[in-house]
Amino acid sequence: MVNFYTPQKKKYIPQKLTVTVSSLDAFGQGVANHKGKTIFVKSALPDETVDIELTENKKNYAKAKVIRYHNQSKERVKPQCEYYEKCGGCELQHMAPHLQQQAKFDSLIKLLQKETGQPLANILQHSAQIIADQPYHYRRRARLSINIVRGELVIGFRQAESNQITNIKHCPVLVVELDSLLVPLQDVLNRIKQKKALGHIELISVDSGIIIVLRHTIPLTDHDVKLLKTFAEDNNISLYFHGKDLVHIAGSTEHFYLLNHLKLTFSPLDFIQVNCKINQKMIAQTLDWLALKPTDQVLDLFCGMGNFSLPMATLCKTVTGVEGIDALVEKAKFNTILNNNEICAETNFLTSNLDDNQQFSIWSQSRFNKVLLDPARAGALNATIEIVKLAPSKIVYISCNPATLARDSKQLIEAGYQINKVAILDMFPQTKHIESMLLLTKSGT
Repeated sequence: MVNFYTPQKKKYIPQKLTVTVSSLDAFGQGVANHKGKTIFVKSALPDETVDIELTENKKNYAKAKVIRYHNQSKERVKPQCEYYEKCGGCELQHMAPHLQQQAKFDSLIKLLQKETGQPLANILQHSAQIIADQPYHYRRRARLSINIVRGELVIGFRQAESNQITNIKHCPVLVVELDSLLVPLQDVLNRIKQKKALGHIELISVDSGIIIVLRHTIPLTDHDVKLLKTFAEDNNISLYFHGKDLVHIAGSTEHFYLLNHLKLTFSPLDFIQVNCKINQKMIAQTLDWLALKPTDQVLDLFCGMGNFSLPMATLCKTVTGVEGIDALVEKAKFNTILNNNEICAETNFLTSNLDDNQQFSIWSQSRFNKVLLDPARAGALNATIEIVKLAPSKIVYISCNPATLARDSKQLIEAGYQINKVAILDMFPQTKHIESMLLLTKSGT
């Protein structure tokens, strides 16, 4: 047998450096420069000099973690969560809230200017806004993961860059009603017999009360059903099991939140904004930017169950809401009837896939002078093309993804619109997620 020589692979030795952080990137990481290479440093803030260890070293950039701080920024604060260094839910608790907000705003402006080519200096000086509220206890909806560790059921969020679950007893970003439920909920779940049947837990707290949706992969035993039903009844909770179908187990089946003088109902699996106070401020800002009049005809794309449509319908002539999910359209129609005494506009809700331009004729044949759109992360590229044909005087675009917002805005600008106002919505404090809104107006109007 011939033996071939195989050289041993060189053992990777993590490189250690000392750098001074100059700025923050779009995700709240510190940015430093070393010999012409950009280094992204997790948990480091501007003006901090730190010893770092590279965790990833590419040709044009590197990533690193901090080993030691030589000095700490005055903007550094103590995280309120005891699981901060493990849980992957919140990445920015070491930053003062105003720095989080400013970093998100700066990254949005930088991206918009780069992608659209439109200078925004005048907007920054006169009409830039950061819409914020309380930095903790804001989240009224959360999905918790479940894991079994040595026979013990734990609930929590996934660790950063891992599938491991951080077992949590308290979560300071949850509203108090949900935060206080974590310990008793974990206790009762540990008493059921079929722990391995459980998937995840959806927690919701709205004006109508608390909702729990328990995902399971196989049917639960009568013992487990009775135990969980009793727990729900004792704690005034609406409980649902979600296997192949959503099944109501205990509590009320009417779920709603209040918005000004409106009552908006929804189903437990429907999307609602997680931050109640920012949702209210976002709607108020939308109404202000659109400056609705009794003669206005408004198009609301991705309308859901009427979160924006109904408040607008209290001020204008007509509102047409378009949504791709038929169940949400039916819910919007129901909410309109429910709030009939507050609504003055003629309303019309339609089901249409807003990614499929073959379906656009369902809604694009009418006349609209103002448009609101609030798409998912994928944005609204095809719908934006159709909006241009409608030639509305004002467009408010609400986005949870700066990349697709910039892409779609570029298309609108090329069609003769200009960005008139920009706002950051601090919908998700302590996290890197960016929610924003733009007002675009037709040049010459």
